[in-house]
Amino acid sequence: MQNYAITNHLTPFISMQNHYNVVYRGEEREMMPTLQHFRVGSIPWSPLARVFVCRPLSERSQRADNDSMIKGYDNESNREVTRRIEEIAKKRGLSMAQISLIWVMNKDLVSAPIVGTTNLKNLEDLIAVVNEKLTDEEMKYLEEPYQPMKFFGH
Repeated sequence: MQNYAITNHLTPFISMQNHYNVVYRGEEREMMPTLQHFRVGSIPWSPLARVFVCRPLSERSQRADNDSMIKGYDNESNREVTRRIEEIAKKRGLSMAQISLIWVMNKDLVSAPIVGTTNLKNLEDLIAVVNEKLTDEEMKYLEEPYQPMKFFGH
């Protein structure tokens, strides 16, 4: 589609909305390299993995109990990533949601994540970390347990 648009003097794509977060990284296999090749930005939806990465595993939430999609993230490697998010959040004095969003925003091709919040305070908390960075060590620590998983949510 990019080549067709360019060849025919049409407007090429400048961004793509894709399913991407710290526990769902299948886009890194093919889509992110393609976006980089064509210089197209990523606008990930579900950057907080439907809140899977926003609270300790021992805490329950109404969404976790009622959202059938959230179960797609639940596996041992993702539980380990969530534990590590909690660890970094405690060390830095931030929320798990903030750490998860910082991870997404630290990825080179991400232009702007699409966050869905249920209240203004949650949105303000996320906005507060827009300019934050994770260290290279923190990024690696969060990414290390990741295991590729079956595609879902599309």
